[in-house]
Amino acid sequence: MLNEVQKRRLYLLIIATVAFTVRLIPSRTYSLAGNDAYVHHDLVMRIVSDGPGIIARDIPSLMGLKAYGYPPLYHMLGAALYMLFRTELVFFLLGPVLGTLAVLVMYRVATEIFSNEDTALLSAFLFSMVPSFVTRTSIFIPESLGLLLTTGILYMTIRYIKTVPGYPDIDKFELGGFLNIFRGESRYIVWGLMLFGIYIFTHRGWIFFAIAIMILLATFLIPSFRKRPLEFGLLFILGGLGILEFIMFAARFQSVPVTILGFPKWMGAVQLVLGLYGAYLLVRSRNPIHKFLIIWAAVFMIIGTYSFRFRDPYAAIPLSLLAGYAFTEVKLKLDNSERLKYYPLFRWNIGPLIMNVVLVFLILTPVIQGAAIGYASVVTPTVQQNAAFEWINQNTPSDAVFLSTLEDSYLLIGNTHRRDVLLGNTVYKGFMGDAPSLGENNAVKNDVSTIFESPLPSEACYLIEKNNVSYVYMSKTVHRKGLGLYIPFNPHFKTCFVSGDVSVYKYIKNPEIQSNSSEIVLDGEHSEIVNFIEKFWNGYSYSEAGGMSYSDPAEDLEFGSLFKGSYDSNAMIATLYIELGNIKGEEKLSSRGEYLLKWLSYKQMDNGSFPGGMPPSEYTLSTIQTIYPLMNLKSAEGQKIVNKGLKFVDSQVNGDEINISPGTKSSVLIGTDYLKLKTESQVAGMYPAGKREVIYSLINKQGYDGSWSSRAYENIGILKGLALYYISTNDSKTAASMKKGAEWLKDHQNPDGSFQGDGGENTYCLSHYSDAALIYSLTGDTDSMKKTIEYMMKRGVKNDPTPLHSFLTFIWDLKLVYGSDRALDMATELLNAEKKS
Repeated sequence: MLNEVQKRRLYLLIIATVAFTVRLIPSRTYSLAGNDAYVHHDLVMRIVSDGPGIIARDIPSLMGLKAYGYPPLYHMLGAALYMLFRTELVFFLLGPVLGTLAVLVMYRVATEIFSNEDTALLSAFLFSMVPSFVTRTSIFIPESLGLLLTTGILYMTIRYIKTVPGYPDIDKFELGGFLNIFRGESRYIVWGLMLFGIYIFTHRGWIFFAIAIMILLATFLIPSFRKRPLEFGLLFILGGLGILEFIMFAARFQSVPVTILGFPKWMGAVQLVLGLYGAYLLVRSRNPIHKFLIIWAAVFMIIGTYSFRFRDPYAAIPLSLLAGYAFTEVKLKLDNSERLKYYPLFRWNIGPLIMNVVLVFLILTPVIQGAAIGYASVVTPTVQQNAAFEWINQNTPSDAVFLSTLEDSYLLIGNTHRRDVLLGNTVYKGFMGDAPSLGENNAVKNDVSTIFESPLPSEACYLIEKNNVSYVYMSKTVHRKGLGLYIPFNPHFKTCFVSGDVSVYKYIKNPEIQSNSSEIVLDGEHSEIVNFIEKFWNGYSYSEAGGMSYSDPAEDLEFGSLFKGSYDSNAMIATLYIELGNIKGEEKLSSRGEYLLKWLSYKQMDNGSFPGGMPPSEYTLSTIQTIYPLMNLKSAEGQKIVNKGLKFVDSQVNGDEINISPGTKSSVLIGTDYLKLKTESQVAGMYPAGKREVIYSLINKQGYDGSWSSRAYENIGILKGLALYYISTNDSKTAASMKKGAEWLKDHQNPDGSFQGDGGENTYCLSHYSDAALIYSLTGDTDSMKKTIEYMMKRGVKNDPTPLHSFLTFIWDLKLVYGSDRALDMATELLNAEKKS
């Protein structure tokens, strides 16, 4: 049997083991977790490769006193350990080790405060599972060492207070008695100051502890305030102003307001409730340390509603100590409860069970919450981000300067070791050079914000050049406004990498594509067509008007108009303008068409693809749709684009399967994958060579009723590919499949010509109806074709989700049905009918 001392040691060992294990959770994939960890890892590796001489020499920066100064001691420790052991495990184990040591020190702190081993164990346990403390000691950041130093200095401070004359009765410190606070055993102050000296060069968290010491001194002034409320009240006010001024001087006081829900999330639900209960139990205590803990927790929690850094995790230190005391009292009340000793339910006494359930709940909840936060709250790069980082490492110079948002810059720098504008101006300049002031940093932040949000390309380009940017790194969240809208068509930006999640663009100061051309105004035959198209001219190419985007890639490619590259539309316009220019002798049309070919060639990615969607990705579908209109164009530039694009398409074909995008065969886990079916159908239809297996595999997936999907527009998209394949091959099996599909379409078409489902979840595009008309014409269903065309002429294109693309598709489809001349005449009729309506 274990004696009491051995039991407590075992409990402490269990607490330490659980604390260490939970802190390993964020590193479960053996990759750095958390934004900051990537930057600090990068700084350590720079010290390893370049030596400690890269560290700034400025003393205020080394102490963290400058707004963007970064104390280097933790990084030097990390570099020393890495050079000693030569393993990346240093970056995964150092934080958990330091965090676990801090828990053990907290146990000693609680022992000194409460002189109760049970309270000390419970305080250490609750502190070990504070969610914000877990996250900060799970990853490779200087705060993990700073928190260990915080607990160490706190331990020395408590030991010192217990030696001052008059302790533990706070009333003995009124007026002149206050000076007794300076008469304790100096050895504890010496040890505390030594640790504090290390802390100053480790992490800016020493500022928070310095504020706590000021609160401690103010606590001992409480008896004096009772005697002289006016004088000491003024002193408290001046002291509070001094603390605020100190905060503003010594650190970036991050004014990030937090909600009340953030307190139980980051301080721990059990810790918060028990901590407040502990404060209630000890509020009348005459022990100055108890009062100090209550005031410390209260002040930091109040300021924590304005700046989360006071709450996470510094307010949790005193709160956990108070919670440990409350936990002991709750356990004692449960043990001594006469009601719970015998609480009958039928013939059973469930009192002991209730007590055990309550205790297990109070123990397991912090562990579960701490582990859950450790699992979910850290940031790890996605597969697409890692692919982007690999591309950057292999294809960009090491001194390249990147533009990215602050949220993206951590992972970018940590994984590529390139410089970015925002963190390069703060962390790296502060760590290795002359730290910028708040004003200087705000100016750079404003530049970056303006670049991303400005609708004026000239303004963005000026600021990009001002900040020496060579590449732009964009995550999917920043594509939907400002820079993200015109970066796909503006020639100052060369698309280098897109994945549907991350995009990388190279900035070209003097691009070879220049255009100051205004809209073309045409009179006479076909002028309505040209004048309509010209409404979409953006100065370099043609883009859809307005903007919508869909989270689903298939829907976005179908209905989305936010992506302004519009490469397939520009390919159709280039071909149309060259043909019209040659027939009608309109040089300005031919010239614009040739220009668009050069623009398309410039914007085509190195592997031959044309991105699509918002955010963009290298879709096989968007590539074939762009090169298809150019296949029969007698132009060297056009054939160069086609040949390059077909190489990309060929690389995505594998037997009877065609990838949606590089490395992606499917876009859904279960159910009908429309994007894959449409890709295979239309790629085979537009590029039929060797695609019979693809088409036959697709036909085999057709339902008995002739459909692949319950949605009309999805069946139209698949049948469009079969129609194009049939035109090229005259394949009988394809014809039979089309006929079944056309019957399904006819059965789902309303008497007025509209399709069922149009205007519900999505408003169909004119292109869907023109594709349907093409399908009906090839299957010999003249009545359905006429009904569909009549509906199109009545509906028009004005309110279409993608008016430019739909209008061009209308022309292209009807050219296959009626020939070029009649198709153009009908397009003119469509526009004139819309004017009359």
